[in-house]
Amino acid sequence: MALFTLIKQEEYPVLDNLPIQVSVFKVDGITISESTEVYNELLKCADTYRRKYSDTAIGSIPGVQEVRRLFHALGLDPTKRRPSSEALLRRAIQNKELYSVNNLVDIGNLVSLNYLLPVCIYDGDKISGDICIRLGRADEAYLALNHQQINFEGRIVYADAIGPFGSPMTDSVRTSISNSTTSAFCQILAPLSFDSDVLSEIRDDFSHLVERFCK
Repeated sequence: MALFTLIKQEEYPVLDNLPIQVSVFKVDGITISESTEVYNELLKCADTYRRKYSDTAIGSIPGVQEVRRLFHALGLDPTKRRPSSEALLRRAIQNKELYSVNNLVDIGNLVSLNYLLPVCIYDGDKISGDICIRLGRADEAYLALNHQQINFEGRIVYADAIGPFGSPMTDSVRTSISNSTTSAFCQILAPLSFDSDVLSEIRDDFSHLVERFCK
C-alpha cells in the first residue's frame, strides 16, 4: 500500500465558458472497505433533514434551487436528470433507504447530502493524462454506472486524454471506484455564485473525512 497522500487543488480547467466552479483533491494510498461508521453518519444526516424539513417542499429547502439553476445553465433538465445531491435529499425526506457502497463512496454521499452539492469520485489509476471539464463532442459516449450507453454531445463532461469519463448526470464504468482502488480524484461542483471560500471549506471537510476513514 502506498503512503497516504492528499494533494489539494482549487479546480480543473473549465472550458467552453461553462458557468461552474469545482473544488478537487487527489488522494493516494487509500483503502476501500465497508464502514458502518461512515454509513451511520450518512443516516444521521438524513434523519436531521427529515425531522427539519418533513413538511417542506423539496424545492423550498435551502440550496436546492441553486443547484437546479446550475443544471439549467448547463443545459440539463433537473426534473429529468436530478442532481445527485437532490436525489439523496429526496430519499432522506421520504424516509427511503440510503444504500451503503463502501467507505469512500459513502463519504461522497455524506458530503453531497450535508452540503447539497453534487460530488463525484473517480479512480485515479483509471484516468489517463490531464483532466478538464468541457462540453461533449460529436459521438462522445460512455457506458454509465446504470449500464446504459449515454451520448454526451453538447453536455457537460469530465474528460481525460481518452475522452469523457464522468458528468453531473451519471459517471462511467471506466473510472468507477472498486475494492482495489488506491488512488482517487474527489470533486465538488458548485454554481459560480457559490462562495468560493465556503467551497474550499467543504473540500477540506471532505478530505478530512477521507483521511479519517480511508487511511
